[in-house]
Amino acid sequence: MPHAESRASESQQSTERDAGDSTAQKEVDCWLLRSDFYHGYLPREDVVGLLKGHGDFLVRLSEKVKVTANKQQQKQTSNIISVLVDEENRSTTMQERERKIKHIVVYHRGGKWYLEDALKFDSAALLFAYYMERPLVRDNVSILLQRGVRLCRWEYFHRNVKVMRVIGKGAYGEVKLAELHKRNGSIVTVAAKTVSQENGVSPKKVKEMLKEARIMRGLRHPNIVSFIGVVLIDHPIYIILELMQGGALDAYLRKNQKRVTSDERLRFAMGVAWGMEYLHGAKILHRDLAARNCLYDGKLYVKISDFGLSKKGTTYKMKAIQKMPVRYMAPESLQQYMFTQKTDVYTYGILIYEIYTCMEPYHDVPSAQIKSTILSGTLNKLPNSMPSSLKIYVEEKIWNKNPTERPDFSKIVKVLEQLSGLKLTTQAFDDVSLLANDITRSKAPQKRAKRKSRVAKLPYLRIKRWIEDTWRLERGSRKHNQFDMKETSIHRNP
Repeated sequence: MPHAESRASESQQSTERDAGDSTAQKEVDCWLLRSDFYHGYLPREDVVGLLKGHGDFLVRLSEKVKVTANKQQQKQTSNIISVLVDEENRSTTMQERERKIKHIVVYHRGGKWYLEDALKFDSAALLFAYYMERPLVRDNVSILLQRGVRLCRWEYFHRNVKVMRVIGKGAYGEVKLAELHKRNGSIVTVAAKTVSQENGVSPKKVKEMLKEARIMRGLRHPNIVSFIGVVLIDHPIYIILELMQGGALDAYLRKNQKRVTSDERLRFAMGVAWGMEYLHGAKILHRDLAARNCLYDGKLYVKISDFGLSKKGTTYKMKAIQKMPVRYMAPESLQQYMFTQKTDVYTYGILIYEIYTCMEPYHDVPSAQIKSTILSGTLNKLPNSMPSSLKIYVEEKIWNKNPTERPDFSKIVKVLEQLSGLKLTTQAFDDVSLLANDITRSKAPQKRAKRKSRVAKLPYLRIKRWIEDTWRLERGSRKHNQFDMKETSIHRNP
């Protein structure tokens, strides 16, 4: 919410607003940016998890691309009020609650803010103050904005993140080294993943990145890179992730090819198998498992990352042709565009090849011939230096041309645990829980309810106070002490 400015500054802003200057429009937008209930580019799919009771609302940005008459792409950005309308509190599931959420466009045209043509306001502040006292009627449903929902614990402001330098690049954008200033006052070094800013930010890329964040948010495992939070208020949008000091596994293997021991390689394979067993147990397909998408902490853990192609479920059929990592794909994925848990298993075998050879799969095959090479049944040649039992297991089981004959990751884990003598310890899960502390919610419902009721009153009181101050300054008089919405803020069409 806005803080009180100096009188001279407010008078200047008032003059500019009366003159129709664009600076005033920017200032109103800044007011909304500072509001407790403003969530920026929060995806519609994530709203249902934040609105819990009747009248709960938040404001988010929706960005779409419109094709103009001359076939040029034009971005359209709108403020959307998402509000839960469930007066009898009958919603018991997320699906039921989602159906009762109304998404209302906030129009901003000609210097006026409005939800309906018959009722227009000079500012966003006036609009929200009005509809927090008086209901909006849509489709015979009365909608009252009662409680503004604040940012949840995995949403951060840009001021919380100090970005330093680029540590990785890809087709999607960049990963940067950053410092996260947590709410408890501590500072943590993290990785900040963002969409490339070159040639503008594509809404499609932003949507894909936020879908990746949604998948990662629910994952907690020692062999999965930990999700910490997102920065959504404005561009650049960031996904904040656990920093892995050793970097990408493929780069580490190439750099240390002669120094990595057989035991270390087996531990790398074991760690990825544990992570994939967990993912498949959570019914998530990775679809892009490779050494480049695994990170090493430089000491003990290899962790799976990059969930940009991941899908929830146990099977997925690709409907449209997309750019895919052909070198790593199972034959059935190349032929039928079908992805299953067994295609992830096949790809895991390719990853084992990378771990033991430190080379890209099919590195000696021209790119144009890779697909036909895989479909012909030609496999990567595993080195004799790897354990013979593992070599046979990969060639005969994991790379079996018949998907139903391939083992699942639970079986793979048992085989590798017997071979390596390694077990996943409780200490490993304790390490993950330390990172999760910043994003888990309080388990005390009474405290949460108390804070919620406080949030219900806070936005309106602040808006009211701010409007009263501004209104008195604009009129140059102190004699009007009442907050009169009808006189000062509403423009009704005849």
